Amino acid sequence: MNQVLAFWVHPRSISTGFERIFIERSDFKVLHEPFSALYYVYEKRVDCPGQHIDPHAPMSYPDIKNWILREAQKSPIFFKDMCYHPFDHVIKDPEFIRRMTNTFLIRDPEKTVLSNYVMNPDITSEEIGIELEYKLFMKVKEITGEAPIVIDADELEADPDGVTQAYCDAAGIPFIPEAMHWEAGRHIKEWDSWKEWHVDASESSGIQKNMETFDFGLDDKPNLRDYFDYHLPFYEKLFKYRLAAG
Repeated sequence: MNQVLAFWVHPRSISTGFERIFIERSDFKVLHEPFSALYYVYEKRVDCPGQHIDPHAPMSYPDIKNWILREAQKSPIFFKDMCYHPFDHVIKDPEFIRRMTNTFLIRDPEKTVLSNYVMNPDITSEEIGIELEYKLFMKVKEITGEAPIVIDADELEADPDGVTQAYCDAAGIPFIPEAMHWEAGRHIKEWDSWKEWHVDASESSGIQKNMETFDFGLDDKPNLRDYFDYHLPFYEKLFKYRLAAG
């Protein structure tokens, strides 16, 4: 039975950069945010700028899940997705949770909130995503009886090889050093549905220290301080579980 490696994240957490490692590896088929079609198109939860989801893509939760499982019959699967996209469905689907190797990425919520505002000034608290990431983490822990793998974005940036190797070891897959670097600017078709959101990852040649800067703070725009205060405790709880390099 081929592995389904689920990489559960929240927006603006350098998750696409980490996904790029798996594209470079080539031993996994990579599915990019398959459940975004469910949240933004099929259920029409909110509008989001920069969305170019293929109208012919699987849209409902059962259709997307079954597509992932069909692809897993052919090869190992790595998919990256936001926890809030399928949250209402996946927490009621213990069979699917058990079928996957569930892994999580978190990032400092101050950076997360500011970066999200740059991309989408109308971002909702649910789309910040850390609360539902914590709740999904706890549901996976309850169902499987084990704490899932968690890595932290700042630590990944500080030691890409070390954190990635720790992740691979915990997930039971080989670490491939050659996959840590790639050709900058290469067109990644899987990213077309959210291409404006992935400019930094597209122009990178590896995981690197984030150079993102902001000319505003949490108190300079509506809601940002409230979002930070709300999501910080969930980040701190998840951080206690994160893998350390080495």
